Amino acid sequence: MSKRLQEFYKKIHDPKNKIPEYASIIIRPGKKLLDFKIKKEEDNILKIIAHEEKSSGWFQHSVHIPLKNLGLSYDAKNKEILEYLSEPSKITSSKQTKDFVEDIIRKYLDILPEKKKHFFKTERFKKKKEFKTGAQLKGF
Repeated sequence: MSKRLQEFYKKIHDPKNKIPEYASIIIRPGKKLLDFKIKKEEDNILKIIAHEEKSSGWFQHSVHIPLKNLGLSYDAKNKEILEYLSEPSKITSSKQTKDFVEDIIRKYLDILPEKKKHFFKTERFKKKKEFKTGAQLKGF
């Protein structure tokens, strides 16, 4: 992991900082990251896209959701957070966060716990291909 990315993780997971603490969902870790970009979505959700050394193009590396969007305090345990992330219908404080978590589950199947505090990973890194049967028109 690059030094810049480690510094970013330290900032968002340190309760002493003035920014809210986040729950991090690693979608695809990547081997050697050359660069990464942070996109701020609605409701202070941060989305990181990264670029690897040997492959071309950008991929979604991780998503960071503020704990207050889930309706939890900063000292919440991973088990409590995972309960909200695996069942987005329990998220009542923010509709955008609920929709965002539902989209992650739809694309990457399930959210699993990690060993670190407030870190999670997805079950599958890539979205399942949709196969179409029958005769198809060109361009569809």
